Amino acid sequence: VWPWILAAVIVLLVLTVGVVVLILIAAPNGVSGGGSGGSAQRITWDEEYVSGGGPDKIAVLPVSGEISAETSQGLLSAGSSATPGALQSQLDQAAGDSSVKAVILEVNSPGGSVVASDEMHDAILDFKRETGIPVVVSMQDLAASGGYYISTAADDIVANKSTFTGSIGVILSLLNYSKAAEKYGIKQNAITSGKFKEIGSPWKKLSPQEKNILQGLVDDSYSQFVGVVAKGRNLPEEKVRKIADGRVYSGQQAKKLGLVDKLGNLDTATEDARKLAKVKRAETVRYVQSPGLLQSLQARLAPGEPEAVQVLKAAGLDPSPGLKYIYRPGM
Repeated sequence: VWPWILAAVIVLLVLTVGVVVLILIAAPNGVSGGGSGGSAQRITWDEEYVSGGGPDKIAVLPVSGEISAETSQGLLSAGSSATPGALQSQLDQAAGDSSVKAVILEVNSPGGSVVASDEMHDAILDFKRETGIPVVVSMQDLAASGGYYISTAADDIVANKSTFTGSIGVILSLLNYSKAAEKYGIKQNAITSGKFKEIGSPWKKLSPQEKNILQGLVDDSYSQFVGVVAKGRNLPEEKVRKIADGRVYSGQQAKKLGLVDKLGNLDTATEDARKLAKVKRAETVRYVQSPGLLQSLQARLAPGEPEAVQVLKAAGLDPSPGLKYIYRPGM
């Protein structure tokens, strides 16, 4: 009996090592870099039929979930978050398909990372400039903050009358558990190279000077957001600043303010895209991604978030400080 058990263990070990080696070899070929300058191999998206017909295509590119930087899982996170790399790979595929005459960004996002939002916005502008293909945004339930930021790069924006959009602004959330640490006798000793090196530490309260420094960073990002909206929507900057107080607007309110062009759904955006592309008939397809066996194995073997981090996120607390264009009630 023992020889058989030993043989089974050896076979299992060999298979496990083989899978790990295969994943390590394949990992660098995944989409992990953002922006058009990335040299990573691009993923191929499947095309899901939506409507219409004809030799020409209108490609629907879903931008769903919180906007974030690339992760170690690459596009495996595309179902729960939107990344510059995922969007770039979609735009690259559309650009390489001569039958694609227009693109629709199907945005359903509360926004997220300031840097990632800006990279995605620039990627859309680059795509339009390099290909001449029109881009239309179809807003779903939520296209707020960073979700609106990237939408301003489109030629036209279509929103449902009840869509939540706008939320033009930036937030920097910092956890502070100095009182809890004091209560339980926990101390942290930090040796720094300068008095502001530990700025934003959760172990101590912000000083007025530190708050002014961080407010300056927030103000810079806010001015960048206002400038993007003013340019993309052809609105006076003064008007944008008046309506950019962080509040969300319904699609109907946004149209009155000039933040969106039309009220409607994906069909409305499709008709709009067809007219901008100057084609009589077109087949509308949606880019979708079905992870293969290797990607599924990578996802299963990838280390999960620590339980403490999961608890903080579930409570609406952000454990990783950073500037964000995001709409998150109670954040």
